[in-house]
Amino acid sequence: MDAILVAADLSEHSAWVLERAAKLASHYDATPTVIHVIEGGGDETIALRDTVEQQALATLREQVSRAGFKTPPEILVKSGIPHQIITRTSTELAADLIVIGPGSSSTILERIFGSTADRVVRTATVPVLIVRNEPRKPYRTAVVAIDFSTASEVALQAARTLMPDVQRRLLHACEIPLQFEQAMMRAPVSSVEAQQYRQSRLKQSRRQLRDYARQHGSLETASVQLGSPVQILVNHSRKANIDLMVLGSQGRNALAQSLLGSVARRVVAEAECDVLITNGF
Repeated sequence: MDAILVAADLSEHSAWVLERAAKLASHYDATPTVIHVIEGGGDETIALRDTVEQQALATLREQVSRAGFKTPPEILVKSGIPHQIITRTSTELAADLIVIGPGSSSTILERIFGSTADRVVRTATVPVLIVRNEPRKPYRTAVVAIDFSTASEVALQAARTLMPDVQRRLLHACEIPLQFEQAMMRAPVSSVEAQQYRQSRLKQSRRQLRDYARQHGSLETASVQLGSPVQILVNHSRKANIDLMVLGSQGRNALAQSLLGSVARRVVAEAECDVLITNGF
C-alpha cells in the first residue's frame, strides 16, 4: 500500500478516521492525503467561499495534528459534491485506499440515495475502508466474506495485498432461499426431511469453500454458516476478536449503484466493526 486518501467531514468521528489512517500509513509506510469537501451549489460569493474554506482548513489542520501521523499529510479542502470529489481525487492521486467514516443519512435524499460513504463505496475504483470504531490497536483479525463470485475474489486479494499482516478468516453464508423454505412448508415434507436438506446444502457449501481456498492458495481458516449473509456477517462484526469485515460489492454498474438492499450496503450500515469494501468489476 503506497498511498491513502483520507476523507474527513470535520465531525467528532473524524478523529477516529484520521487516527486509523495514521496507524495504517505508519505501519505500511504509505503516503497519506487528507481531504475535506465543502458541499455547495456554487451560489455563494467568492469572499464567503474563501472564508468557509479557511475555517475548514484550520479545523482540519487541528484534527490532523492530533491524529499521530508519522509524516505530515497533504491537506486538501475542495468544494463540490463530496462523493464525486473524493473518488476523483483518489484517482488523481493513484490512491490504493480511501478511508472514510460511515456518515449518517440525515436528509430524505440521503436516506434514499445513501450517505457520502455509501456513494463513495458505490462509485470508487479502489477499496474503501469505513471506520466505525476508535482505533485503539492495529487490525489483527479480519473476516473475508466469500460467495464464490468475482467480487469476493477481489475482496480476498485486497485483504491480502493491503493488509498482509492481518489474520484473515474466510466466511461463507449458506442461505436457503425463502421461496424454497416456503415451498417445503407447503409440500408434504417432514421437518426431518427439511433439516436433512439444509444439512446437505451446508455440507456441499463446506466442500465448495475448501475447494475455493485450495484453488486460491489460501492459508486462511474457513467456515460456513447457515443463514442470511447480512445477519451472519453483522453477527460476526459484533465479536470482540473481529476487528475488520472485508467484502466485495457488485461493481460500479448502474444496477449496483441503485441497489438499495445489497448485502454490502446493509453490512456497511449495520456492522459494528470497521468494514473494507472492494468493487468486484
